Amino acid sequence: MEKSPGIYLHIGKKARELLYKDYTQQPPDSYNVGSFDLSIDLAGQVCEIVPGLTTAFRFIIPYQNTVELQYMREHVGITSGISLSSTPSFNLSGVTGNSFFSIGTDVSYNTNSMKFAKCNAGLSFNTALVVASLTFDGLRDTFRASCYCNMLPQTNTAIAAELKFAGGGSVLTFGTQHGLFANTMLKARVSSNGKLGALISQQLFPSFFATVAAELRGSPKLGLSFSVRPNDNDKK
Repeated sequence: MEKSPGIYLHIGKKARELLYKDYTQQPPDSYNVGSFDLSIDLAGQVCEIVPGLTTAFRFIIPYQNTVELQYMREHVGITSGISLSSTPSFNLSGVTGNSFFSIGTDVSYNTNSMKFAKCNAGLSFNTALVVASLTFDGLRDTFRASCYCNMLPQTNTAIAAELKFAGGGSVLTFGTQHGLFANTMLKARVSSNGKLGALISQQLFPSFFATVAAELRGSPKLGLSFSVRPNDNDKK
């Protein structure tokens, strides 16, 4: 199983990253400088403290900071975490399964309101070509069904689709990606609610990436981001 903060996110992760990762959306709170919205996202983890146990952290400046403990074995993973704020929330997530089938849950409790802030469950079926998942948000009565198809691994060409049911309505989002060159990635998506998006991501140096993204729904948005992250070939 993949070792990343919030292991419940393993379910449906490939489709979610193709459709949403690196686009121009900002977190709910960000620095506003004129017509620009700015934020800083820093994440990492400390390798195994004892066999199977790691520590992960994420800081999204200015509004969200979390620290997590992760326990990972061959067929099960459990994460517990806390947000570092004046009104901390506690999170517990877990996933179990194998290379073909996974099932997991994710709950969060807000100490300020004394209520659950999140209660999710999901499952996924995984093959070398297709990954399909279904998730349910119990507090918002929202279902998400997603599918990711790895068409040409040698050029990182893939397509993904997500169907979201919420509040009596539904939104279908379709996206595709293609590795134009070894260090250049193109992505595009379209949603049934009229939202269009596209981006180009370029690896400038080893582990250093620059991304230009555009989004159109009403007024157009243009975003520029820089990230330092491990190469996919370096991930275990």
